[in-house]
Amino acid sequence: MNVEQALSLLPDTKGCVVILSGGLDSTITMRLAVQKYGAENVAALTFDYGQKQSREIDMARMSTNLLRVKHKVVDASFLGDISMGFSANVDKDIAMPTIKDVLGDPRPKTYVPNRNMILMSIAAAYAEVNNVDTILCGLQVHDEYSYWDTTQRWVDKVNNVLQENRNIKIKLIAPFSKLSKLEELRILHELDGNLDLASFTLTCYNPDEEHRSCGKCPSCSERIANFVKFGHKDPVQYSVNIDWDKLINNWKN
Repeated sequence: MNVEQALSLLPDTKGCVVILSGGLDSTITMRLAVQKYGAENVAALTFDYGQKQSREIDMARMSTNLLRVKHKVVDASFLGDISMGFSANVDKDIAMPTIKDVLGDPRPKTYVPNRNMILMSIAAAYAEVNNVDTILCGLQVHDEYSYWDTTQRWVDKVNNVLQENRNIKIKLIAPFSKLSKLEELRILHELDGNLDLASFTLTCYNPDEEHRSCGKCPSCSERIANFVKFGHKDPVQYSVNIDWDKLINNWKN
């Protein structure tokens, strides 16, 4: 998919709200929204729910400053509070699984219960208050291996509920729901001629105290694999040594 095709997935409207985690998927989604609507017509919402990777909130601030997008951080810490003892994403006493641990698991340890439904509901309220009828999110195809609430089917059902609103028909759009991170990287490169924006993202579930990605968690594994397929070294720092040249050459051969 090229940029023109990706832009066609966004509705023709006056602007949008982007749910911005600070990760790669949502940040590229925001970049696409800026291309479509103009930075002045895009607002980004980031949620602080007590996630271990709270550094992603800082990344969201940096990327919105770079793109000159209005940004609001919402306190959703109650979600982390009720997920203690349940999710490795918020509880430091629960070991972070690897991608091998989560494959085939219908409820992996990284799952935060009903998070996306809660966050989408808050975003819908924000959109309605600001008279905006479009919410964009960065859900994409690789998310489906673990979570029930990241599929296009789930997005469609959320939209069925949102259509019950009598005054404003808000739509939740996941433009990358059927794409991989590799295709997202291609879109970003076509937009900017580089992948510099990826420097202002954090995908890792378990970064160290120096904010370096662990290179082992499920999200890191997917991110590394797709940068390798793209043939480009990831611009973020990892706490483990990654021989990018070797990985890229092996993939090409």
